[in-house]
Amino acid sequence: MNKYFLVGDYVHKEVETTNKEDYIEVAIPFRGDDNVLQYGIGHALKKLKENGVYPTEDGIDILTLAGLVYLADTRISRNLHSQDSWTREIAIEIPVYNLEKWTLLGGLFTRMLNFLTGDRWTISFRKRDEELSEKPEDETPPPEFDAVTLFSGGMDSLIGTINHLENHHKTALISHAGDAHTKNAQSKLLAHLQGKYPDLDPLYLDLWMVFEKNLLPGGGNENTTRSRSFLFIAFGIFAMSGMKGVSTLEVPENGLIALNVPLEELRIGSHSTRTTHPFYLDSWNQVLNGLGIDLSVRNPYWYMTKGEMADECLNKDFLLQVIQDSISCSSPQKARWSGAAPQHCGYCVPCIIRRAAMNKAFKEEKDSTLYLVDSVSEIAANHAKGKGVQLRSFKIAINKIKRQPQLAKILIHKSGPLSGEGDYLQKLSDVYQRGLLEVDDFIIKSSQSES
Repeated sequence: MNKYFLVGDYVHKEVETTNKEDYIEVAIPFRGDDNVLQYGIGHALKKLKENGVYPTEDGIDILTLAGLVYLADTRISRNLHSQDSWTREIAIEIPVYNLEKWTLLGGLFTRMLNFLTGDRWTISFRKRDEELSEKPEDETPPPEFDAVTLFSGGMDSLIGTINHLENHHKTALISHAGDAHTKNAQSKLLAHLQGKYPDLDPLYLDLWMVFEKNLLPGGGNENTTRSRSFLFIAFGIFAMSGMKGVSTLEVPENGLIALNVPLEELRIGSHSTRTTHPFYLDSWNQVLNGLGIDLSVRNPYWYMTKGEMADECLNKDFLLQVIQDSISCSSPQKARWSGAAPQHCGYCVPCIIRRAAMNKAFKEEKDSTLYLVDSVSEIAANHAKGKGVQLRSFKIAINKIKRQPQLAKILIHKSGPLSGEGDYLQKLSDVYQRGLLEVDDFIIKSSQSES
């Protein structure tokens, strides 16, 4: 087991490692031999410049921090470098332009990353004197947008984008893909959207940030990628720092997944992702406020189930037409274990919630999504082999909430701290209950039709 201290560097061009008494220090160069910023950041800057968008110094620093966090998360193995096969100890230092503001936020970044990934982070900063932000060559004002939204290739972000385009909003889509399957889904959906809304062609901004295997000496590789949403949101803020007309970065996610309450007592820790949890998004807003950046991060669908989102989509016919090209599965690559191409498994938590949403929104109309295991009865019968574990957990949670619906007000706090007034907490409690009952309705109807 090793502790790692990653130090961002704009001077050196190669990874340099120093073994300290109780940790390994690794200097990570942000620049390559061509003097262009590495890890996809230089490419993103170039594409934004081509569209008249020039991110600020703070915007660039946010993205470089996120890049270093994502590097640590994906290239420090939990199996090799944690005492409990999960929690790692990681320190990061990056050079920032406005050091005085950033220094005050080290503790906040540490808390939000600890919450997000389940690791123990230490975030610190040092002064960067060199300016990295380019300025426009003329007086042409930056482009204005009505909406900027994350576009993951998933069902929720697809619905959010359709709603914006149906409202004739000039929209910028923020994407990141760490694998070819996700990138392919985003490309397919973008083609569908461009074909359907040719006069409202959204600006598509994508960040391809993938690090070579074993980049950190002795670090190994890690595929849990809990920090992906940190990189995703940071990329959106980076882009928006050079835009006009819009001040909110939207993170579309249904309320059941956003809360991600553990389905049973044993499903805590690594089972409970927090990528869109209200506490985490609120932490981002505290960061932006501390940096004096007039932007905010918001989930516009926090009070809706996935089925409600689909049912109230402003173009349900189009959604049904293209839904098979979106991705909800937690791990579509695992289909290869059965000799199939990457696809929805049909039995993980996100797949079950997706199928329940389609059942609510489209009733008897056929869901064109291809599932590795389509039969709910077959999933339930495979509990011993692992495929039915998530379904069983849902049934436990559903039965509990049916017997004691008042427990919802307590259970919503299990996945993380929640602030806000009583009405807000009541709405969170309500969406949690409705989300579980939506799944229950799907299970009952599927079991009846299969029998």
